[in-house]
Amino acid sequence: MSRIYPFSALVGQQMMITGLLLNAINPRIGGILIRGDKGTGKSTAVRALGAILPQIQVREGCPFSCGPDTPADACPHCSPLKGKDKPAFVQRQTMVVDLPINATEDRVAGTLDLEHALAKGQKRFEPGLLARANRGILYVDEVNLLDDHIVDILLDSAAMGVNSVEREGVSFSHPARFILVGTMNPEEGDLRPQLLDRFGLCVTVSGIEDLAWRDELVRRWEAFEDDPDKFAAKWNKADQTLKKRILQAMKLLPAVKADDSMIRKITGLSVQVGVDGHRADLVMLKAAKAHAALCARRKVMDEDVAVAAKLALFHRMKKRPFDDLPKNFDTMDKLLCQNRQDSGNKKKALNADCSNADKAKQTAKAKDFGFLTDDAAVFGRQGQAADDKEQNLQCLEPSIADKGPRPTKAPPQGRGFTRTNQSKPKKGRYIGSAIDEGNRDIAFDATLRAAAPFCLNRPKGLLALPILKQDWRAKIRSLKTGLLFVFVVDASGSMGSVLLQETRAAILKLLDRAYKDRAEVALVAFKARSAQILLQPTKNISNAEKKLRNLPFGGTTPLCAGISLGLDVAIKALSKGRIPWPKIVLVTDGKANVGMGKCAFSGESPLALHEEVFAAARSIKKEKRISSVVIDTEKKHPGSLDLARQIALHMGAKYVSMETLVPDSIVEAVTA
Repeated sequence: MSRIYPFSALVGQQMMITGLLLNAINPRIGGILIRGDKGTGKSTAVRALGAILPQIQVREGCPFSCGPDTPADACPHCSPLKGKDKPAFVQRQTMVVDLPINATEDRVAGTLDLEHALAKGQKRFEPGLLARANRGILYVDEVNLLDDHIVDILLDSAAMGVNSVEREGVSFSHPARFILVGTMNPEEGDLRPQLLDRFGLCVTVSGIEDLAWRDELVRRWEAFEDDPDKFAAKWNKADQTLKKRILQAMKLLPAVKADDSMIRKITGLSVQVGVDGHRADLVMLKAAKAHAALCARRKVMDEDVAVAAKLALFHRMKKRPFDDLPKNFDTMDKLLCQNRQDSGNKKKALNADCSNADKAKQTAKAKDFGFLTDDAAVFGRQGQAADDKEQNLQCLEPSIADKGPRPTKAPPQGRGFTRTNQSKPKKGRYIGSAIDEGNRDIAFDATLRAAAPFCLNRPKGLLALPILKQDWRAKIRSLKTGLLFVFVVDASGSMGSVLLQETRAAILKLLDRAYKDRAEVALVAFKARSAQILLQPTKNISNAEKKLRNLPFGGTTPLCAGISLGLDVAIKALSKGRIPWPKIVLVTDGKANVGMGKCAFSGESPLALHEEVFAAARSIKKEKRISSVVIDTEKKHPGSLDLARQIALHMGAKYVSMETLVPDSIVEAVTA
């Protein structure tokens, strides 16, 4: 029974599906990152793509899926067969290989084949997921939750088309040409800009708001769940036609050319939006050519550049950690519109007035395809005969006439803060070995080296290299883990407007550093008569920055409540086992004037209030796994009580005064 949703039956999400198709035509574009909320069809679209890609010929028995056009010396497995009998090839569907977020480096890149080493006494490479994905699709769900060094391996292999392994006594290289598709929910933390840039294309998807489209989506999914085979049979013709279209585009791609004017538009767009480096230009050119081939044209045109720019530039426009990726194309539309006006191009089909309302009317009038962008002017709009245009519509636009009314408009598109620890077994980078104590994370190379000196004096039996239990060696792994910083911020009126700006500047600097080091942050604020958690522990630093910028200040100072709530957040994080060393960062002037009424020294007199605060501070000092910092925001003057320094002493915390340090120095002081 078929459980793969037909690609042609997908509703909406035009930009996402366009990006997938362009990568299918030219995998050298560099993959696509799909950012969006849960339940927006990201995984469904990726698996559906694998089903409509043309079948490939693979050499029988080759673990790297080598084809007839693959050089014989490119694959170490096929090299020994060179010059022998003609190899046999088989037809099979393009594979979609899933990479789980808990995958280890040896499982991804490959490692030593221990079984062969023990049985034959020879080293042999055991292929990993990158080998299986060769000439297919490597799908990484929640790519932002992968360890950074695993993401680096994936992106390097996708860019070079080769996976090189130097580990456990094995030196090996094999072809790894695949379409890399990553999906992520931005609420769970973002990728660093350096990693974002390595993805060729990026698109943000969101839930469909147009009710007609949304109704249609529900009806189709219900029909699919009731009878998957019947639903697949209904859309089979459309899928097969689209498959032929992709194959034709692949064959046409080498003949597609971009003249000097198109190249100038591509480079000009990169300069205008201010992206770093030249990867954006190269990706845009490849994507524009792929889109032209998809439209059955041999020449790149303005609409091809427009589609490529929207897919290749947005994620590279993120210059600072807290910059949001654009959620719509208004900025790009205006830029493209201005460029067209400057060059004398007045075509209305290219969205000359850049208004969303006119775009919707234009879409309905032109009958654009259900899964391509409005600006694409897609298949057959330029220089095509009317019958070719009609054929394209029948070929690539899912018909919903039999299922409900067609929507009137397209749906919207959706050392510092890190610590290197000896990690849990089978997680982290392999950096050394030790005698195994039962964790079974065996270091194959070290185990073999430990057994080798004694092999002549041991009975071999079935093994070329006899191994006893005392030879077993376990891997020592290093895992660079982001810490948890619990910011406890005084939002009372005593902070003052000038002091407020300085405080925000200092915390924003700390958040910037946390973002770069993949740390988690939580935000607790206290004022009036209580404290509240504004942000639970998260890697989505942008949310913390937004909460801080919108935090209203004023009222009394329930300092004890803030300290106690910050401690609760840190203890809960410890209990979950994800964060080894939380750090509480208390930002206050120390002037408490409201008590909790729960401590032993409860009362409203200044002395009782201070004793209550000191007691709460000492409770943090008792937690040996929790470190702390007090950032004193008080403007010193003769007669100052220096309360924040006293709190730091009771807390066992590092004391930092904002009066003597600039924000950059505060970051170094806190993270030292």
